Amino acid sequence: MSELIAAYLYFSSLPVISSIIFPLSSLLVLYAFFRRIRNVRARCWSLGLMFLSSLFLWIFTAASLLLCFTFLRTNPSELGVRWVFGSAILIAMAGAIPLSITLRVMSPRIVLAKVKDLHPAHRDLKKSFNTLAWTMQVSSPELRLFKSDVPISFAVETKRPTVVISERLLSLLTTEELESVMAHEFAHIKNSDTTLKTLITAYRTALPFDPIIRMIEAAFHREREILADEAAARVTAKPLSLATALFKIYKAFPNRNFSSQGTLSILGVGSTLTKRYPSVSDRINHLIQLAQTYPVNN
Repeated sequence: MSELIAAYLYFSSLPVISSIIFPLSSLLVLYAFFRRIRNVRARCWSLGLMFLSSLFLWIFTAASLLLCFTFLRTNPSELGVRWVFGSAILIAMAGAIPLSITLRVMSPRIVLAKVKDLHPAHRDLKKSFNTLAWTMQVSSPELRLFKSDVPISFAVETKRPTVVISERLLSLLTTEELESVMAHEFAHIKNSDTTLKTLITAYRTALPFDPIIRMIEAAFHREREILADEAAARVTAKPLSLATALFKIYKAFPNRNFSSQGTLSILGVGSTLTKRYPSVSDRINHLIQLAQTYPVNN
């Protein structure tokens, strides 16, 4: 009974109620902003803030409950409530930092461990890769190939940014299409998507019961894919090359089983709130629209 009294005393206090209402109201405001705005970068920022608000709410609530049942049952005073409130705020603000650092260091190694027999690219491909990296101002990237019948590509960041491409993808695409795919991966690196996606996915895994974080994670992935498509189209001035590359990858993917490859693919399927990729048709149609501004090169 003393624990219930302590919890009631704590959660009925004005500072605690405000600390719960504020992130909830922030989520509603940010979601309304996300629905209305069309700028992809602004939509990504709103999604990131929604994620932080939801994460703060869960950590604050969990820390509050733990501290309540540990300390307030013996000292259910106003001073005790303030101490628990202050401690919960600090835990909510700082609790994710060690986990984020650990995930930032370990996640690229985990991703690279999913592919076997990585080897360097041939000289001509490496030359065009380095030229594109210089154009997009990506510092000291590395290109690695691996044997696979699945046409996939992805980017990770360890000590240096790395783009990994399967040999099947290499044989499937033309030179211009391959350049567009590499530009797409470079855009992910420039926008820090490789780090942000990993962190958000990790937090979603840690909080699987939170539907808000699951939807935010999926929407964030979708927005970053569109942003990378636009960056690739802008740099190469050939949006249709990326569009045809996506179409070829979709057709060549075994059984259309994109989910089995996790994050190791430029392409995925998505039509609901929890899918991490925009639909293939939406991406291709968007690139076709962008091609209207590059009539000479397409």
